[in-house]
Amino acid sequence: MSNQDNKNNNNNKSEQHNSSNEYVDKSHSDDLIESAHIKSNNTEDNTEDNTGKTVFRKPISKSKAQEIAKAVALAKEKSATDAAQLSTDKTVFAPRAPVKPTIETDNSQNDVTRFAPSTAQTQEKFATENKINDVNSDKTVFAPRVAPQPTVKNFEEDATRFSPNAVTSNNGLPSESVDDVNSDKTIFSPRIRASEPTTQTNGGSAVDLINGSSDFKENAQAFDTISGNNSDNTAPNLSVDTTSNANGKLKLLKGRFQLEDILGIGGMGVVYKAKDLLKVEAQDRDPYIAIKVLSEEFRTHPEAFISLQREAKKAQHIANQNTVKVYDFDRDGDVVFMTMEYMVGQPLDQMVKQYHATGLPRNEAWNILYGMCEALIHAHKEDIVHSDLKPGNVFVTDNGTAKIFDFGIARAVQKIDRSHNEKDRTVFDAGNLGALTPAYASREMLLGQVPDVRDDIYALGCIAYEILTGDHPFTRLPADEAYDKKLKPKRIQGIKKRYWKAIEAALAFERKDRIVSVAAFYKQITEHKTSTGGMWFGIALTLGLAGFAYHEVTKVELPKVSQAELMNKMEFKIRYQVLQENIERFIASPSFSREWQASLREEVQSMADLFPEKPTPWYFTKREEIYQLYSVQIGKAISATSFTRANELIKNAIAYTDDQTELDQYKLNLATKLAEKAASDKKAAEAKRLAEIEKQRKAAINAEKAIAKKEQAVDKKTTTNLYNLAMDNVKEQLQCSQRLNMRDFKIAIEKLRTLDFSRYQKAENDITKSLASCIVSMGQISPDYAKDAKRYALLLFADSAELAAVEIKELDGCQMSIAGLGARGNRAVCKDTLKVGGTGPTMLVIPGNDKIQPFAIGKYEVSIYQYNVYCNKSQACSEITSADSRLPVTNISLANITGYIDWLNKATGKTYRLPHKREWLHAAKSNDNQLDSNRNCQISSRGIQKGDELIKTTTGKQNSWGVVNYAGNAQELVYVSAKKVAAVGGSYQTAMDVCTSEETISHTGEADKVTGFRLVRDLVGN
Repeated sequence: MSNQDNKNNNNNKSEQHNSSNEYVDKSHSDDLIESAHIKSNNTEDNTEDNTGKTVFRKPISKSKAQEIAKAVALAKEKSATDAAQLSTDKTVFAPRAPVKPTIETDNSQNDVTRFAPSTAQTQEKFATENKINDVNSDKTVFAPRVAPQPTVKNFEEDATRFSPNAVTSNNGLPSESVDDVNSDKTIFSPRIRASEPTTQTNGGSAVDLINGSSDFKENAQAFDTISGNNSDNTAPNLSVDTTSNANGKLKLLKGRFQLEDILGIGGMGVVYKAKDLLKVEAQDRDPYIAIKVLSEEFRTHPEAFISLQREAKKAQHIANQNTVKVYDFDRDGDVVFMTMEYMVGQPLDQMVKQYHATGLPRNEAWNILYGMCEALIHAHKEDIVHSDLKPGNVFVTDNGTAKIFDFGIARAVQKIDRSHNEKDRTVFDAGNLGALTPAYASREMLLGQVPDVRDDIYALGCIAYEILTGDHPFTRLPADEAYDKKLKPKRIQGIKKRYWKAIEAALAFERKDRIVSVAAFYKQITEHKTSTGGMWFGIALTLGLAGFAYHEVTKVELPKVSQAELMNKMEFKIRYQVLQENIERFIASPSFSREWQASLREEVQSMADLFPEKPTPWYFTKREEIYQLYSVQIGKAISATSFTRANELIKNAIAYTDDQTELDQYKLNLATKLAEKAASDKKAAEAKRLAEIEKQRKAAINAEKAIAKKEQAVDKKTTTNLYNLAMDNVKEQLQCSQRLNMRDFKIAIEKLRTLDFSRYQKAENDITKSLASCIVSMGQISPDYAKDAKRYALLLFADSAELAAVEIKELDGCQMSIAGLGARGNRAVCKDTLKVGGTGPTMLVIPGNDKIQPFAIGKYEVSIYQYNVYCNKSQACSEITSADSRLPVTNISLANITGYIDWLNKATGKTYRLPHKREWLHAAKSNDNQLDSNRNCQISSRGIQKGDELIKTTTGKQNSWGVVNYAGNAQELVYVSAKKVAAVGGSYQTAMDVCTSEETISHTGEADKVTGFRLVRDLVGN
């Protein structure tokens, strides 16, 4: 069915309804309506915007809003057609054929295709185009931000949330809230309206066609989630011109826009990439646009289509190069959508994530910030606050232009809201919906204060900080929480002080401390102050010229008849007719459910509100008819003893009568019935009470008998459960998966013994065996800890032979695995830990031979520092402070050396001693017996002078096993027999030619300045 046919049918239905109305004379009713309409325009409650459309003070139901929207669309189409016929001064171009063009090819120009125009459809086509052009200038900004197949169940940390005053349903219950927020999407709480569902009779609405395709199954599911569609809601009965291609994959809106992909999903609806078939027909190289299909919240809101159209006009006032263009608002059946420019680029929130570690490149970041400032300056100049500015609402095109979108939920600033003139107030107010993003909302927004341009400045400061550093200034904490914690943003490095001061002022928690305007912010972050004035002059000049051009074009295109006046009167009449139809429908099907009563009361009140002084006679006739229905229903409820129901009906019936005599009688009858019922209930309750007392007395006797038995069973069960719990704890520790906690183990064992000693005795043997095995395993990793565990276990199980037999072997860092590898570095040496703190001498493991067992020997001579540690800790000697602590210790006797060795053995738990001569020679010669040619021995030849003093122990070349200063420096004491010592290796005073590892002189053990020592240690287990 064509649009013209639909319009004719609707007109016929309207005429049939008016002619069948037996209560009101049509001409008289129209006079009353027009008169009341004129009077209502003079009241403070009904005001007009700049187009002359009436803004009604009371919202209406979903079905009524849809019917009004449909009727207004048809009226506009007819008005546009009439205007086109009257505009003889305008050049009208014949439109191309909409579906099947006629192609004729010129043989001489084979590459040129010509389309023959179809003039038969010129009138309808031109009317449609005029309808499109009427709203094509209202443009808003949107940018694709989400992957083609989004998931809308869970939302990320930047999801826009709602203040607690969420919209509630008619029954007083709050709407469901969205708890999980996983993306930068603006989410609106659902608006529940009590309305009667309508049955679909035209073969499916545009929503159903979009959602019904198997190829769009996942996308449709996302659409249903956003718009709130479900199986219980039937699409409204609105005709939609939709078609699909041969394979059924792509869908059309208005027979023109072919939906291809989902670009993103936001709080207002789903954004599609679409192809404009008119542009394709015109061979436009760029036929693509973006289409946002609005969600259920917007589509079901009262007067949604009209209000959104006004919102688009408001958006046009703030449109510039840094906001996304919105071309048109339209409706296809019950689908409300708007067409926007299609852009190629990247959302700013994705760019921030990409440069999270460093922030965006500075030049790119400043350019983006400049573009955002220009958009906001223009919006604030028009007294519009964005109210939800965040990186997810900024799109950066491929050429680097930043564009702000989602002004569709912006709010007018405080001074407009306070005005008595409501021409700029939109139905969808962001404050009413409570929409905000906590991480970017100012403290005042979170506290529910009226909007202010400085709210956007706070969000701008957050975004500026984030794109320059990659991090949110307050780690994504909401402003009120950051204020309570007294947080301050960290200074951004690498930018000028003037720039930082601007960003810091924008991030102030209180409005009075925040930078006064975006223009001031922009001026402060501009590199060259002198260029700012020129830029503003250019902007002002450009805006002035654009405004002048727009004014001139608009002035030419204005129709001679006041379209605003025509639409104002038409909307009033349509509203009256729709209210009549709805009230008649409710009266015809009086279900008296709560929804029915609430909806009818709303419709009747809306009808009364249309007439400030006195409604039409039809209104009073229907009001009386409704009262009679209530009267019958009240009598039935009282007869059926449904007193609560009767009382509710009486309260609701008061709204439909001025004479309450009959209702007062009903109240009296109801009070009498209630008194009789109360007396009967009291008598029955007393009898029930006495019977209950007797029942309780008998039950108490039986309960007392059962209590003792039950308590015994409970005690036994409790004891068993506690025992099992303690045993589970013991078994878990005996698995040795972690370090054994003997304190907890002891508590569990004592609990077992207390709860059931006989049962514990049977299990004790297994417990001690498992414990012994666990301690042995621990000893292989940590011998010291295993020793402590064994000692603790023997206190707990004093008679356990298994625990007493546990043998814990020591782990030695000086192992055979590093024997002979000492020259390879620190990983091939070993040190013993001193119990008093610190470590012993650095040792090397020397491999043995057929006469000598492997042993460990000091890599260096014992130093003054190591000897001083002994003196300090033991107080057995005085520290040597007269020489460098890194030199070998000399001038000490054999008795002093023996005292040091005894202390070292106690401090490490190992066995140190002076080496035997054969051990010392074995370690010094190593496997290559090479001497250090630069050893510290006495030499004076050809200007070379050496051997005058001792050098550090670590100075010198190591042999192949890692031993250093084995010849020269300090001669070292060794045993040549059980009690006799000698000095080997020569000293710094020994001549170079005899200063070798084999140099040996007898020694008495007395202290001298050239004699030192190094120690050997037995390997553990060797």
